[in-house]
Amino acid sequence: MDGQNSITDKQSDILAAALQAFAAQGYRRTSMDDIARHAGMSRPALYLHYRNKEDIFRSLVDQFFAQALRGMGAALATPGQSPEQALAAAFAAKDGTLMELVFTSPHGAELLEAGASLTADIMQRGEAAKIALLTRWLQTLDIPADIGPPEAVARTILTAAMGLKYPGQTLEGYRQGQRHLARLFARAIANHGVEPTA
Repeated sequence: MDGQNSITDKQSDILAAALQAFAAQGYRRTSMDDIARHAGMSRPALYLHYRNKEDIFRSLVDQFFAQALRGMGAALATPGQSPEQALAAAFAAKDGTLMELVFTSPHGAELLEAGASLTADIMQRGEAAKIALLTRWLQTLDIPADIGPPEAVARTILTAAMGLKYPGQTLEGYRQGQRHLARLFARAIANHGVEPTA
């Protein structure tokens, strides 16, 4: 992703502290002093690991995508699943803890906005990697030819999943929407005559 996947234990602690600070105060109001305080270190010590708040935020998003891709890969590779079960697990994994933060923090919308403006390049690479991962999984299935090529189907699935986030949506409603979407797509991509399990 952004070269931040191999982070030290100290950097991991800083990112966890920064996430707490951003969730509590939002991106704009959080300072390097706030992050240092949450991490239990001095501000000069913090600067030994990260240049500024934007650098920390970008590292957080990069770490999120790395974790999401690992989780999606494991979810899709679990043996004995129906397509519906695999997709539902992949949807849950692709969000990690980010969606819980977005829905539970009063600053969730601001954090999404900051992510879109500060990390567009990381997000673009991350979404492309998710599409590639889902495409490889679809290629292992005997999907009907008239559904479309696997890459186009993967892109459609993930685009639809992103559409589940809208103003007023709750976390439970979002999770329920993911399960519903997994069922819809599973029935489209499953072999003709084969009913995926509930």
